[in-house]
Amino acid sequence: MVASGGRRRREGEVEQDGPALKEVRGACGPMAWLVAVLLHVCAGSGCGPGAAPEEQPGGGDLPVAGYDGEAMMLAVARPQVATGPESQGAATHLMASVPTSARPSLCDRPRHDAVRDVFCAETPPVIRALAELQEALGISLEEPGPRVHVAALGHSTALSGHRVSPINPRLIVMAPPLFMAYQRGVQKVEIIASAGGGQLNFYLFRFEQACNRRPQGCLPGDLYTPQVERQWVSWRLEDGEDLKNTPDDCRQCHQRGRAQPALLMRELSSPWTHFLQPVYPQLPDDSRPGVRGADLMRDYVAAKADESYGGFYFSALSPIAPFVLESIVGVDQPLLFDAPKIDNERWPLDPDTGYPKQPQPSPSWEAAYEAFKRGEQLALPYVEPRAVDVDKQAALSAAYVGHQAGSARAPGLPELSDIFPDDPLVRARIGLQTEPGSDAVEVMIQACGPCHNDVLDQSISRARFNIDLWGLRPDALAVAIERIERGPMEPGVMPPPEARQLDAEGRRRLLDYLRQDPLSGEPDRRLLRAAERGMAGVDPAAASVVMGDR
Repeated sequence: MVASGGRRRREGEVEQDGPALKEVRGACGPMAWLVAVLLHVCAGSGCGPGAAPEEQPGGGDLPVAGYDGEAMMLAVARPQVATGPESQGAATHLMASVPTSARPSLCDRPRHDAVRDVFCAETPPVIRALAELQEALGISLEEPGPRVHVAALGHSTALSGHRVSPINPRLIVMAPPLFMAYQRGVQKVEIIASAGGGQLNFYLFRFEQACNRRPQGCLPGDLYTPQVERQWVSWRLEDGEDLKNTPDDCRQCHQRGRAQPALLMRELSSPWTHFLQPVYPQLPDDSRPGVRGADLMRDYVAAKADESYGGFYFSALSPIAPFVLESIVGVDQPLLFDAPKIDNERWPLDPDTGYPKQPQPSPSWEAAYEAFKRGEQLALPYVEPRAVDVDKQAALSAAYVGHQAGSARAPGLPELSDIFPDDPLVRARIGLQTEPGSDAVEVMIQACGPCHNDVLDQSISRARFNIDLWGLRPDALAVAIERIERGPMEPGVMPPPEARQLDAEGRRRLLDYLRQDPLSGEPDRRLLRAAERGMAGVDPAAASVVMGDR
């Protein structure tokens, strides 16, 4: 058997650190357990920005001020976290009070899976902590076994991926027929359930803490520490149908260009560039140069030691967790980060001189990035394993250690997502913003193209705006301009906060372009082609439209 779980602290138990992470366990056992795993179907997670629905479904009344059917964002979908000393007191309001016993409105749409069995019962469960959510769904991280496996990512392009780093990883729990994804910094848990026959049901579980009701809202100390995993005061469960017209639309990635949603995994082969891997002190380090999964684990340990994270102790992380995930999701993927090829391109081995002293460019990754900028596919994960500024990471790790050693309520913890490099070109390649120097059309493809195209669901209000501008009504164009003009955290702003952001120059160029009434001129071939492709994924070598082609 593979040790892929860790002891979970019960709600109310005295907070204590787990054993110091001096030696991380994990070893491959018999393969019989894998056969059992392969008999089940699980799902990956990840969503993207979209438009808000005209009516908000769910387990309670959530007022959404300032939203209509054409809104480009759902304000209650994400907590807004104060960033930096000057904004430590910024208000954070996620949801109105929702009774913990409220029956989700999704129960009115009859389906059958392990999530609905729990939450659509005559008496819905009382959920006040992540541990209780896992327990209600029958996911146990206390006893390692063949049914439950855990993987951890230090970089992600999925929902809330801009919060993910080696010191705040994305936890993926595989417990067929359920799958759960979680990272701190946001008040949500992603869940996917297999309903048999290849049907996958997507869910988003949102929760609220007491800090949401404080005048200053929730601060990093509330959202990036174990505090975020307990003492919840309300919750709300939504399914894929509820989410399809919101920024948290799961189908936007999982069903792009397909008849049915699919399980997604960008990295299907070793070295699994962005996965944390166990450290074995008794074994020599990997002889290959560059950052490896064990280095990402060391990054995590420097900040959190063996702290429970998502109910899991990383000392129990298995080295074959990525392989288990790969075996579950299958090889039929619309977009791949070819880790072996990219790694060999970055670190070519010369028979005479050995490895280069510095990593080399990866032609494969660069070609995929150019294909993204043309609107042919979604962006790949970043080419570097450690997608952070190492100096920022060291400072934030030290701040986290100091914060946890002091008062758990201390407001001084910095915003842990402020860990990425400041270089705008690097930030663009990581997926945080549009590429500097891009013209207005290129900006629109990068920032708006992933959600507003011909490939995604055309029956919802999000589709009223399309980067194929020449099919728009003038009033839809006016709405888009007004959304882009809104402040960074203002409800309805476009792009939504969790999407790729516009830099100041790109925002100015895009607004100037849209205000000059592009509908009166000739269609731009780049926008027409990008809208048609819808970032559904094509062979970059087959692209016939280049960036300079008008």
